[in-house]
Amino acid sequence: MLYNTTANGNHWLLIQTIGKRATVTALETQIKLTSQSGSVQFNQVTTAGSYASSSDKRVHFGLGGDTLVKEITLRWPSGTVQTLHNVKADQILKVTEGAL
Repeated sequence: MLYNTTANGNHWLLIQTIGKRATVTALETQIKLTSQSGSVQFNQVTTAGSYASSSDKRVHFGLGGDTLVKEITLRWPSGTVQTLHNVKADQILKVTEGAL
């Protein structure tokens, strides 16, 4: 059996969305993330993977060496826009529509 024992200094953030108005899973929520270094990433909540398959509905962002996310903007299917500031890396962040 082989094990990858390489030290990795990269950071990440996994966002789990919880909808209130449209659907509980908040599919199609658009997410914009601005990291500590200023890089911007976009993604969308989906389970579509490929033909006859699905994927995790949580949204994964790779942050490289950044340990903090400056800003996360979520545009929910209901039209609500929600912004979070100064979020720590290396966590599964549960975000509920409309909650701060």
